[in-house]
Amino acid sequence: MEPHSAHAELRVPRVALVVNPRCCAGPRAGVATTAIARLRASSCVAAEVETRSDSDDASRIAAVLEQTRADVAIAAGGDGTVGRVVAALLRLPDEARAALAILPLGTGNNAARSFGLRSLRRERDGAVELAIAAIASGTRRAIDVGLVGERPFLGSFAVGLDGEILRLRNRMQRHLEAAGARTGYGLYLASFALSFVSAQRRFGARLVLDGVAERRSLYNAVVSNAPVYAGPLRFDGANDCADGRLDLHAVDSAARYVAEYPRAWLRYLRVLRGAQAAPSPLLVRAREILVELDRPVAALVDGEEIDAAPCYRLRALPHAIRVCTPPVTTPAGSAPRR
Repeated sequence: MEPHSAHAELRVPRVALVVNPRCCAGPRAGVATTAIARLRASSCVAAEVETRSDSDDASRIAAVLEQTRADVAIAAGGDGTVGRVVAALLRLPDEARAALAILPLGTGNNAARSFGLRSLRRERDGAVELAIAAIASGTRRAIDVGLVGERPFLGSFAVGLDGEILRLRNRMQRHLEAAGARTGYGLYLASFALSFVSAQRRFGARLVLDGVAERRSLYNAVVSNAPVYAGPLRFDGANDCADGRLDLHAVDSAARYVAEYPRAWLRYLRVLRGAQAAPSPLLVRAREILVELDRPVAALVDGEEIDAAPCYRLRALPHAIRVCTPPVTTPAGSAPRR
């Protein structure tokens, strides 16, 4: 795929819609119904498929994309849904690969925020119109994709405290939903507080960045491709997701974690307002990253829990896919990396 393949689509795009049914239920049902109805009215919807959150999602979605020859594959959901569509796109040859578009119906929507979109759950009509405009007449921008093992990610991988927080949140959410209770952002805050108190332990690690090895004691490590992390934080000052490298942000203590994350939030706000922001001094970049741990540690990929393991191999796939960005609004993080 050529790096200069970004261009504006002038004709009505032929799209395949991939929907996460969990993001279209309960209090989000009205927003999802409205967004999907507007999409159907503005595009030629060649196929619709629901995710099942199983290992067959990528192959089923890829088969639909291949059969319909869709111009655009739309992920209607959160970062996990986006990840499944990205995995499906990578199963197809470059010349048959549709562009990726997003209807942001998830919780964090980090991928959508990274490319100039806004959460449909919070901003309703304006956010819906922005997402539809990106699909109908926006720019198709070539970007990188990350791999952890053979699993692709558009946004991020994390190991350490952030993985523990997600693991605990998922466990608590299952119990609450089984009891018929509603869950929301308060559950994340509770999970963070409990994990921070109970999981204050470091782990030994051997990091190898593009062949250069070092021993580190770590508390949390994030490897990101897109600029927005954990809705909303930024460790980078400028990031176009297209330099063929991944960003590693690692902290070695609870105190450093507490100091770095508020700064990452302020950095996100500065860039959102169009101002320049300096990257974290802890940030380093590499094409390939090996993380060898002295014990299995909880981890996540694009907001989804993965099995703890003692070793993670990550690398960047340069210009692997194209993403639909709004035609007028400058995408967050679109300035070149420095």
